[in-house]
Amino acid sequence: MTNYWTDLGKIRYNDALDLQYRLVRARKEGQIPDTVLFLEHYNVYTIGRKSEPSNYSNVDVIKTDRGGDVTYHGEGQLVAYFIFDVRINGKKEIRRLLENIEQSYIDMLKSYGYRAMLYGEPGIWIDDNGQKRKVASLGMAVDDYISYHGMALNISPGILKGFRAINPCGMNSSVISYVDIPREKAIHSLIDEFSRHFGKFTEVESSSIIRIPF
Repeated sequence: MTNYWTDLGKIRYNDALDLQYRLVRARKEGQIPDTVLFLEHYNVYTIGRKSEPSNYSNVDVIKTDRGGDVTYHGEGQLVAYFIFDVRINGKKEIRRLLENIEQSYIDMLKSYGYRAMLYGEPGIWIDDNGQKRKVASLGMAVDDYISYHGMALNISPGILKGFRAINPCGMNSSVISYVDIPREKAIHSLIDEFSRHFGKFTEVESSSIIRIPF
């Protein structure tokens, strides 16, 4: 079965989380293939399983079951959630999934002229005139053998303001930056890269994904 991708546009965080839970169940039952959800969130701060309260003392947060610490989502960010079966030959290969996702983003950014890389903390960094800047945050979870949550890529300078109120992933917010890539181009370039690692993807209407029952 060909993999799916869809663009949900702008969606509230809790609505997207509920949809992911439904899709995880649907993936387990074979109703859908591996599926990527592209979207943008309304302004929100979320924390993962390894959060440190001192990093977000001045903001209200939503607690989630993804990995990582506190982060920010909002306008000017392209979020991708991965509802994927992580098994290869019957064995969970979570690390390989993460590596393939990370490499897809690195290769996509390089195709636009950015010197992209991994740099200690999970996520994607760029070399900005000798300074390392983080442009994408990674935080995922796995339910039995199905992944969810994913990667948030900053694609507009407007997103940076929201990070200033926190220590994202325990770091000073000054390390957070963005890449200047139009949203639609970023999506299609990422799908090209995902296809190299995960197989062919077909676009489906967001309405058909949202209607998948509990």
